[in-house]
Amino acid sequence: MISPLALTPTARPHPAKSITISVSAADKARHPYLDIPFEVPQGMTRIAIRLGYAKSETCVIDLGLGDPTLEPFPSSTGLRGWSGGARSEICVGVDAATPGYVPGPIQTGVWKVILGLYRIPDDPVEVSVEIWFSSEARGAYAAPEPAKIRRRQPGWYKGDLQCHTFHSDAKGSPEQLHATAVREGLDFLAVTEHNTLTSYERYFSTATSEDLLFIPAYEFTTEFGHANVFGAKELFDFRIADNADVVTMVERIRASGALFSPNHDKPVIPFDYDVPAIDCMEVWQSHWLAGNFISLAKYQARLARGERVTAIGASDFHQPQIEPAGNPFTLARPCTFLWLEELSVDGVLDAMRKGRSFVTESPNGPRLTIQAGDTPLGGSVDADRIELTVAVTGAQGDEIALIDVSGVFRTIEIESNNFQTTVAVERPSLFVRAELIAKASHAIIVQDLLDYLGDARPGHSQWDDAPNHPIRRALTSPIYIG
Repeated sequence: MISPLALTPTARPHPAKSITISVSAADKARHPYLDIPFEVPQGMTRIAIRLGYAKSETCVIDLGLGDPTLEPFPSSTGLRGWSGGARSEICVGVDAATPGYVPGPIQTGVWKVILGLYRIPDDPVEVSVEIWFSSEARGAYAAPEPAKIRRRQPGWYKGDLQCHTFHSDAKGSPEQLHATAVREGLDFLAVTEHNTLTSYERYFSTATSEDLLFIPAYEFTTEFGHANVFGAKELFDFRIADNADVVTMVERIRASGALFSPNHDKPVIPFDYDVPAIDCMEVWQSHWLAGNFISLAKYQARLARGERVTAIGASDFHQPQIEPAGNPFTLARPCTFLWLEELSVDGVLDAMRKGRSFVTESPNGPRLTIQAGDTPLGGSVDADRIELTVAVTGAQGDEIALIDVSGVFRTIEIESNNFQTTVAVERPSLFVRAELIAKASHAIIVQDLLDYLGDARPGHSQWDDAPNHPIRRALTSPIYIG
């Protein structure tokens, strides 16, 4: 594996090709992606590329690479890597590649440097692309073995469904992330790099734990919204120009058997697309006070429209090289629990598809479940009256809210740390789900966070009144009616 710093360009005085273009806001208005074609001679074993421009708050250009099989959108092949705005130097070889890029054959023909015109000022920007080739003899890339079943026992398993390494825009390594997951006692982990699957393969090394299952996934990243693709066997074309393009790709993703799940649908990166059907939704990302009441309200609106969508949560942990002690924004904050028939990739995807989930504040946070007779979370019941069993642990003094299409229809005070009750629900409508609301714990949750952040509190407006909103400590996917 080539590290982010071990790049060919700095070792060679003269590039084989040097291309300079001018990019303007008018170019972005025509299309948010711009291809720069270049010819690769026969017999090459490695390509190295350096992107240069005057980067600023108003000028950010993303970087990617396509091989000769890349076609106009929507292409089924040819995306050889993406690093967004995280890198300006990359290389791809027959044996290895920069994290975020796919090693393999270096075909003779026309390749494309892909520029994502993320932020372009009104005045034209000069962009340079330098390209090096190498024909030095190299071994072939060895593909990893597929994931195996970790445990065959049914039960509740816990994990994090969005996090990052230096394969996209985080600082830490896959090995560091794996150690953090083991520290937190997780059973499964989806490492969701931006528009690349390359970090997933890194976890097949002998350093990985037999107890920790890695889910193939990546973050489908565009300017106007991010979403995770769970169970991905391939990278889908992310060169989106409009809403119709997104609909095309979501249909392809779901037809492949993978799950599509919009992320952090709230400021500062909402999911601003209208798609006909999704599988899951990240209703809780990072600490609850980071505007999650906004994404939860959007989830409630989807359910009220009759959509059946699994609720999940994830830390979106962009690990630093050194993690500060007591970090409340670390891995598995929040943590998603799934009821699995077995701890396997298929078991996790099946549970996410069926809605067998609840989300809690941390791996050791309160556990909240509901069940209607024998019907579990994500199931359907057709009755005018249901007996709903509600169970929660570790939240004495807090409150359970039961919710249907009309909103909260019943609240229950939690009298002990191992609490269970049965509630008769008359004429339920569309769905029933539950939330655990901080009452006795509210003040200490807010104060602990503000003490940790100090003057470093995020400058988003959503933080200004967040402490005045109810704080959820856990929430469930629905049981559906009818």
